[in-house]
Amino acid sequence: MNYYFEDFTETNYKTILQRLLYKGYEFIKFDYEKINFGGEGAKIVLWRHDVDYSLNRVYQLADIEERLGITATYFIHMQSNFYNIFEPSQYEIIKRIISKGHAIGLHFDHGFYTQSRQMSNCDEIEKQAGIEKEIVEKYFGIEIKAISFHNPEANHVLELGQDYYAGMVNTYSQTIFEHCKYCSDSNGYWRYDRLQDVIESNYKKLHILTHPAWWVPYEMSPYERVKRCVDGRRNSNLKTYCDMLDYCGRDNVGYKA
Repeated sequence: MNYYFEDFTETNYKTILQRLLYKGYEFIKFDYEKINFGGEGAKIVLWRHDVDYSLNRVYQLADIEERLGITATYFIHMQSNFYNIFEPSQYEIIKRIISKGHAIGLHFDHGFYTQSRQMSNCDEIEKQAGIEKEIVEKYFGIEIKAISFHNPEANHVLELGQDYYAGMVNTYSQTIFEHCKYCSDSNGYWRYDRLQDVIESNYKKLHILTHPAWWVPYEMSPYERVKRCVDGRRNSNLKTYCDMLDYCGRDNVGYKA
């Protein structure tokens, strides 16, 4: 199987966006009226990022998008094992993304709330997603308009498929999937079709899911890309610790330069 690792570089990311613009696609946010399912309309693309592993990678992609005049929706995960949206440095990244005109969505891990890793009760999803939505909105001073589910196949929510949860557009709604060609880079490779091939197939409406951690300066395997995120996070935390001791004039016992 060809995983096309060469596709997942920052340089190629820019090339893909430029190709979409050249072919006349309009980048829109998750709004059913703008998608205009009932009419011919223009060529549109729902450009979405589920942030699983790295907020630092987010800023690199957001910067490329801003320079091309493109806005996207970044779905942040409150229970992530890899970053903390309430940490000052991570908070600042999200605020900078918002300042660039990008939207923030909720990356909801419904499996977090149940040991069985299943939450098929729509009322319970509405309740918990609504709580998270309110927290993020108040913390960042924004309105959350869309929700994406974390590991939806493993957690059995794709079959629910309703249009909204807690007032947020469901990115996995049956309505969106029936009208838009879907393409995803989950797990660090193209899960269904290669994005370049999808673009050249001239679908009218596209729904593209990318994960910022997969798009790096040079070609790497998915494992190497995740390790890069983990190592970067570790080094940043160690630097914070060392800087704190230095600022307070305390000994950094055991540290070796």
